[in-house]
Amino acid sequence: MFPTKKTILLLLGGVILFTFISYLTDSRYQLQKPVNRQDIQPRRDNPPRRIISNRRNYVNRTTYRDNRPWTHTSNLPLAIIDTNGRWIPDEPKIPARMKIIYDESGGKNSLNSTHIHFDGQIGIEVRGQTSQMFPKKQYGFEFRDVQGNDKDVSIFNLPAESDWVLNGPYSDKTLMRNYLAYEFSNRIGRYASRTKFVELFLNDRGDKTIRSGHYVGVYLLIEKIKRGKERVDIQSLKSTHTKESEITGGYIIKIDKMDRNETFFYTQRGTHLAYVYPKGREMSVAQRLWIRDYMNKFEAVLASSKFNDPKHGYAKYIDIDSFIDHFIINELFKNTDGFRFSAYMSKERDGKLAAGPVWDFNLSSGNTVFHDGWETDSWLIYTNPVPFWWHRLVSDENFKAKLVKKWKTLRKNELATSEILDEIDRTAEFLSEAQKRNFQRWNVLGSMLFGNPGPGRLTYQGEVDEMKTWLQTRLEWMDKNIELLPQRFRYTRRNRRF
Repeated sequence: MFPTKKTILLLLGGVILFTFISYLTDSRYQLQKPVNRQDIQPRRDNPPRRIISNRRNYVNRTTYRDNRPWTHTSNLPLAIIDTNGRWIPDEPKIPARMKIIYDESGGKNSLNSTHIHFDGQIGIEVRGQTSQMFPKKQYGFEFRDVQGNDKDVSIFNLPAESDWVLNGPYSDKTLMRNYLAYEFSNRIGRYASRTKFVELFLNDRGDKTIRSGHYVGVYLLIEKIKRGKERVDIQSLKSTHTKESEITGGYIIKIDKMDRNETFFYTQRGTHLAYVYPKGREMSVAQRLWIRDYMNKFEAVLASSKFNDPKHGYAKYIDIDSFIDHFIINELFKNTDGFRFSAYMSKERDGKLAAGPVWDFNLSSGNTVFHDGWETDSWLIYTNPVPFWWHRLVSDENFKAKLVKKWKTLRKNELATSEILDEIDRTAEFLSEAQKRNFQRWNVLGSMLFGNPGPGRLTYQGEVDEMKTWLQTRLEWMDKNIELLPQRFRYTRRNRRF
């Protein structure tokens, strides 16, 4: 039966009436009464807003044309990369040429210098995940011979190797947060990548002459984390090593973000781990199952009621001293990504799981809006979504006693406040000329970039001083609170608001 004309009109009228009533009652269309600011209660879970004058909206420049000659001299080595007009992708590496100008006697370096430290072939790619959206890119490269094969090369008196990283500090306006973390990790006796500051030039336009427009700023040359006698010193593991005496190592694994180029696995408790060495596709099925089973056993014991048994508990599976050092460096600098991203671990043949090396500290020392990272007075393991390992470890009195003892010992020497602040001052002085050119190229001082808790200071020295103040306050807080561990777990997802 078809509806009558009267029925249709009644339905249309109902629709119109419903729409009109919705319009009148929708708060978006009502007149708003003036807001009395005294009625607004501040959020107690957010810190007070930091007011910084002279804020400027910054627009990232991805292209830079300056055909003037680069006539400066630098106390930093100059690294020049020529891709023969090719754009650098994220995988695979493309062939390029690198020249390093470096006067080893301590003299200044210039583009027309005859002090050629290295001149040869490399393969280069863009690296990183979040940082790929920055106009100042991060690069991974390897030295190559004329046939295009990997080639071990020693530069700046660092141990010869083929694989390296060029880290371009961007959101870290002190330019030194990675350097400091790696430096002090090495000082406390726990290997981290060795580094060297350089000023970098990139010629990807096929130009014949290097000019100011090719300058891309201050970079930190870093040893890539890999197996090797002078890097992560563990046994070589071949796919044919499947006997019980061989299959136990060496391995390098990590907790990190998902990467399409990596092979990963999940433990039974949901921890996401990626194979670093050997690469997943180069491992036998037996090896992948063995390291996964090892991690499952470790987590099962750690989660059990007898986790702190000195013989059959977690101590059977991990190198406790390495986990203590890893905790200290990540907590001292309060690395927002610490423990949960770029968290490397290694296992030697017939040995235990060792934490480290530490990696990626751009978002540290107060330079982060995420997970209370700007605060000096909270533990990273309680404000970050880290693996449950750390909550369990610090709840064991034996682990805690060793941690407190190591911290107090280091605070008298390697991690004394004066040692840290003096190293910051020395590094700032060392970069004093180059930083000016870096921030002329990347005009970011006083601008809020990804991860920054605010626009920051308007000068380089202001950024350095702010970090020094943050670290000094952090050290004092850790001194007073390290014996109070463990604390109640209180992780909540909370970012800083302005």
